[in-house]
Amino acid sequence: MNKTHQYRPAIFFALAFIITWINGFILAVQSHQGSDKNIINLLLAYMGPFIAALIMMYVFADKTFRADFRKRIYDLRLINKNYLPFVLFFLPLAMVISILISIALGQPVEQLRFAEEFKIFEGEVILSMIILVLVPVLEELGWRGYGVDSIASKFNLFKTSIIFAALWGIWHLPVFFIDGSYQSSLWMQHPLFAINFFVGFFPLVIIMNYLFYKNLRSISLIALFHVLANYSSELFEANQISKCIFTLVLTIVAVVIIIRNKSFFFGNKMSIDIIDPANNGSSTNDDKYPT
Repeated sequence: MNKTHQYRPAIFFALAFIITWINGFILAVQSHQGSDKNIINLLLAYMGPFIAALIMMYVFADKTFRADFRKRIYDLRLINKNYLPFVLFFLPLAMVISILISIALGQPVEQLRFAEEFKIFEGEVILSMIILVLVPVLEELGWRGYGVDSIASKFNLFKTSIIFAALWGIWHLPVFFIDGSYQSSLWMQHPLFAINFFVGFFPLVIIMNYLFYKNLRSISLIALFHVLANYSSELFEANQISKCIFTLVLTIVAVVIIIRNKSFFFGNKMSIDIIDPANNGSSTNDDKYPT
């Protein structure tokens, strides 16, 4: 049996922003005072979307919605195996291509070396590695557990992607004020690099949402893709010129995906069916979403 849930995107995103921004700006103050980052504030900042999703599920949703959420985390049968090569190899390959283009334009060939350390937080290698793996999973439990669907229930997929990309980018704002963070260093290098950070969300979200709805809203698949997105940016000694080119490569791929799937992106708003596992509900990509 399929059910339709009444989503409340305004409440969800307000909660996600409040939880993240309060803790994020506390971390920013701590960093400028020379204090160690409070692990509780750090976790709460990154868990904002997930905590917001849990609140929405237990206050405004029923057990069927929660069962559907759990199913989309652990049920690997939702994943169409034809998309796995793209999920696993596209982002690292796109980064290598971007570096090669930048080298052809005169940038250092040393960019092809594997990075000696991850640069999420300067001088904190273990913390950076944990963030690269843990944060994408925590984020996607919230964003794909509730947030993206909540927007898609109101708009078509293209508008959903643009709106969510803008919100996702703004959600990251506090980290720009944390001393020693990767994002804070972008402003010091050049404002255009900081702008590229935000612009990059738009093609990335289009690709992620395409994969999300083509794989029956599998949260685990998108969490994996998100992890690979983070590691692809940190795996090599790529400079910011290469990362700007990387955004361009993502944009080209996103445009190709949209052109080849116009009705999928520009049709009516998405039909988000909540499947009750207790009734052995099932669905396929073809009968849920237009191609």
